[in-house]
Amino acid sequence: MASSIKLNISSQIIIFTILSSFFSCTIASSKSRPFKAIYAFGDSYTDTGNTASSNGPSSFMHVSSPPYGNTFFHHPTNRYSDGRLVIDFVTQTLSLPFLPPYRNPKADKSYGVNFAVAGSTSIIHSFFVKNNLTLNITPQSLQTQLIWFNKFLESKGCYKGLENISKECKAVFDDALIWVGEIGANDYAYSVGSSVPTKTIQDLSIASLTSFLKISLTSCLVRSSNGEVYSCSDASRPPLMQ
Repeated sequence: MASSIKLNISSQIIIFTILSSFFSCTIASSKSRPFKAIYAFGDSYTDTGNTASSNGPSSFMHVSSPPYGNTFFHHPTNRYSDGRLVIDFVTQTLSLPFLPPYRNPKADKSYGVNFAVAGSTSIIHSFFVKNNLTLNITPQSLQTQLIWFNKFLESKGCYKGLENISKECKAVFDDALIWVGEIGANDYAYSVGSSVPTKTIQDLSIASLTSFLKISLTSCLVRSSNGEVYSCSDASRPPLMQ
């Protein structure tokens, strides 16, 4: 079983939901929109615009030009596809707008954000720097995406030392879905031909992804000024931990 996980971890799409019941909250059902927002992470299979020709590796230098985007959007959108990605079909099926890339400051992020970056790794970038594997690779990792996610949460009033949790903060996790797309393949690609053992990449990738999932599941816990931790979906309930 463990062996199977190691072999398939880079090609799996992991979807999990942050349900209000998980945080001892009540879910308001919605027939038209079962989820109010989506927060996506991953690499080029999920990236809807965080990487452009001007800031990606040279191997990705054509993403801002045709034929990318030709079959659906009819113009390049910095997606690594000539049309839509899987995450685009997911948002459409859930009656939500296409997810805007985090790096677009003008985008409407009311219905979610896409933090995925093409070429991203599951292992922290400093590992590749330490092993002299930084030539022409994306410097962003899954940790970078988590940092962006935390900054987004802070912009919504979700941060430590908060006495009264904002409505914006609560809304972030109300009936939200977190999508973790394909991640890990680039870790192997960047280390091909190097002295770094494949087993090391496997172990570090699994550890990084596991840690990411654990942190993501607890991101909606907000510490108030008196040290108690509340779910950002329902600050009126008793603290979940102290």
